[in-house]
Amino acid sequence: MQLKPYLAEFLGTALLIVIGDGVVAQCLLSDYQYGTWLSINLAWAAAVCLSGYLADPSPTINPAVTLCLALVRPSPTTTGNWRRTIPGKLAAQFLGGFVGAAMVYLNYRSAIHAWDPEYTIPGGSILSPSGHHSAGIFATYPAAVFTSNWEAVFSELLGSAVLMFGSLAISDPINARRFPAPQISLFLLLLMIGAALGWQTGYALNPARDLGPRLFSAIIYGPEVFTAANYYFVVPLFAPIAGCLIGATTYDVMLFEGDGSRIADALDKGAHLRLE
Repeated sequence: MQLKPYLAEFLGTALLIVIGDGVVAQCLLSDYQYGTWLSINLAWAAAVCLSGYLADPSPTINPAVTLCLALVRPSPTTTGNWRRTIPGKLAAQFLGGFVGAAMVYLNYRSAIHAWDPEYTIPGGSILSPSGHHSAGIFATYPAAVFTSNWEAVFSELLGSAVLMFGSLAISDPINARRFPAPQISLFLLLLMIGAALGWQTGYALNPARDLGPRLFSAIIYGPEVFTAANYYFVVPLFAPIAGCLIGATTYDVMLFEGDGSRIADALDKGAHLRLE
């Protein structure tokens, strides 16, 4: 078994969290003296871009994308080999998220204690006198404006659908000449999503980006990271998977003209049957 694809998923996801959670930490812990919402969007997008250069083909560093591609666009390496390839890649992604969060904590440990000595959680039972909630450095929590987590579900569905739709457009063979550097195109795609759709949920878009660091944060903040905000952790765990499937289905039904899509192939088969 070749280990490089799994190592690329692990290292790519760890890099994503070191840079992504790192920029959130720098902004929050400095009270935005050394960062802005724009710098957060730029850093997350740049981390996704750089991870794309770790292997060929690029690691997805996202369980939602991995599962979506295996279901909708199966490749020779995944068809019939689910037990051998998919679980290993998912494990590598979640482990990478956990390790990346640990590295961010070690880097900012003293700053976190100084900024939030109570170690509080957004929507948690412990209140911070200063209104600081450092657990939000590691995992996503819903904005206070939401009246229900279902609003957050829609936001994550929409963002993830745009992510998958845009990714398939970038990787479409007919666009190969127009997107000679797909990693740069992904940078622009993530920057666009963060700038337009990000602030209400922290645009997780990625179960490993949220659950891996959340598991680590439970060591520091306790199990309430899972129960806070009415068990919000379920939203970034499952909504991105559904959103990616929606985005892939939309693209393949309406625009895709190539081979290898189960959805497009099923539509073609149905059309041929009707003609007969």
